[in-house]
Amino acid sequence: MDYENIEEFEDIEFPWLIFKLNDNLYTVNSKFITSIVIKPEEMTFVPNVANYMSGLIHLRGNVVPLINLKVLFKLSSKNENTKEEEQKDVKGMVIVLEKDNSFAGLIVDEVLSVENITIFEETEEIRKMYKSSFIKGVAKGQKNSDVFLILDEERIISMA
Repeated sequence: MDYENIEEFEDIEFPWLIFKLNDNLYTVNSKFITSIVIKPEEMTFVPNVANYMSGLIHLRGNVVPLINLKVLFKLSSKNENTKEEEQKDVKGMVIVLEKDNSFAGLIVDEVLSVENITIFEETEEIRKMYKSSFIKGVAKGQKNSDVFLILDEERIISMA
């Protein structure tokens, strides 16, 4: 992919949160973020749900379903855990997203920074590369030359 031809943003309304899953960098638009919390030790296990659903947590009066992005994106985990073992594995952070009173908590390895995106590309080619279409584009930040994969927040929230 030729990142030199990526168009520059003219008008950025919101900063973007940069986070890590395994060794990959991702970004999500901060306008959907309500909280960032350390992954709780305890969550409510829910039987017979999709394998990417880790459980439920209660956060500030709201029930928030937790989505394990590694499972959703089919990324290999360093240690393959069952849902019960995963609940005991406290490592990680939860990025809580909200849209139209629907909540979703994204389990990520590490939250790195918040920054403005200076270069952004969202194309059908990128969606085709990521057949799940949870990725809608690529971006570059102001602080360094790393390339981030941009999540389709609305699609992920709708799955919770």
